[in-house]
Amino acid sequence: MRLLDSLTGGKRRANVEATIRELAESARLQPSIQHFHSSQAALWNTFCEGAEDIVWQLVVKNVDKRMDWGLKSKLRKFDEERLLTIYWWMLLYHLILLKHGGVGGRKTPDDFAALEGAATDFVRSHARRTSTGIEAPRPWDERWNHQFTLESAMSIYNGVYEMLGLFNDLTKRVNHVSEFTTATERGFDERLNSLRD
Repeated sequence: MRLLDSLTGGKRRANVEATIRELAESARLQPSIQHFHSSQAALWNTFCEGAEDIVWQLVVKNVDKRMDWGLKSKLRKFDEERLLTIYWWMLLYHLILLKHGGVGGRKTPDDFAALEGAATDFVRSHARRTSTGIEAPRPWDERWNHQFTLESAMSIYNGVYEMLGLFNDLTKRVNHVSEFTTATERGFDERLNSLRD
């Protein structure tokens, strides 16, 4: 029985990884659809890469120990619709990181609006193309774009746990969200710095 469990678990993990990859590849089409200029395209691709990395670490295997929300043992709960929701939320989370950090200290309201439009177009078109033709998910909060980074991370964490029907341990939540915020802010800064190199 353990052998069967490990085989089906391995197949499930491979399917989840493939879906995350497909979501990122689909999102990467947006710069040509939106006719982004080169700096917006570079930012968008940074978002796509960052969102893919975050979802992969949260759901499949975390390289950074701070990127652990206790979800890796719940692989069977991650269908295409839920993965799309989480991936999209992580794209929007990158917008929050951009809004509060800017690029090299430069605020980017025009970039924010263009990238938010791309994220919305991506999630709507991808939702229509899913095998079951799902409805596009909603943001984690109606006022998501007015939140700060830590507030966003906490709301996303709560939203993911609610979506998966998991018990949300308040003590673990504080630690998970705090570590996650530190790791993602640092990762975002490193990706932006690599754009300027």
